Amino acid sequence: GLIIGIFLTLINYFTSIFFSSFVVNALIMITWIIVTGALHLDGFADTVDGFCGGETREERLKIMRDGSIGAKGVTALFCLLALKFTLLMEITSQYKYQALLFTPVVGRWTIVIGMFLAPYARKEGMAMPFIKHKDNRQLLWASLITLIIGLFLFKFISLGITGLAFGATFILTGYFKRKIEGITGDTVGALNEIIEVFTLLVIRCFSY
Repeated sequence: GLIIGIFLTLINYFTSIFFSSFVVNALIMITWIIVTGALHLDGFADTVDGFCGGETREERLKIMRDGSIGAKGVTALFCLLALKFTLLMEITSQYKYQALLFTPVVGRWTIVIGMFLAPYARKEGMAMPFIKHKDNRQLLWASLITLIIGLFLFKFISLGITGLAFGATFILTGYFKRKIEGITGDTVGALNEIIEVFTLLVIRCFSY
C-alpha cells in the first residue's frame, strides 16, 4: 500500500508542474488503476453483480465467478471511480500528499482485518492461500505499520481515520457474511476499494 502511495505522490508532484488539478487527478486515477492492475476494481464489480443478481448464496457465488461484467457492476464501478476522483479534487493541497500515501495503506490494512473477521466462502480460490496461512503476527504487523505511517502523516488525526475505517470494515465483512457466509477474493477487492473511497472521504472532512 505504501509503495502504491509513493507512485501516486510522484505522479501528483511531477504532473502538477505542467497541468491543472483536473488533469493531475485524472493521471493519478489512471496510475492507481495501472499499478494495481485493476484487480480490486474487478472484484468490486463482480461483488456488486453477484450481490444484486443472486437470490441465494450459491447464485451469488456463481455470478461472482463469471468472467463477464453486468450492467450493475459497470454502473457501480463508474460511480466508485467518479467519487474517488471527486474526492481527490476536493482534498486541499495541504493534505493531498498525505492522503495519497495513506489511503492505499488503510485499504490493504482492512483487507488483513477482513480476513480475520470472516471465513472463506469457497472451497478454493485466489484468496484461499492468504486466509489459510494467516496468523496473529500478520494482523499485528499490519496494524502497527499502519499506525506508525498514520501518526507520521496525520499525527493523532490518523487514529480517527483508522478507527472509522475499522468500523466500516466490521460492517462490510458482516454484510458479506450475511450474503455469502464469508469472504472471497472478489469481496476482498471490494472491501479495499470501498475503504479507499471511505478513507478519502474521511480525510476530506478532516481537512476542512
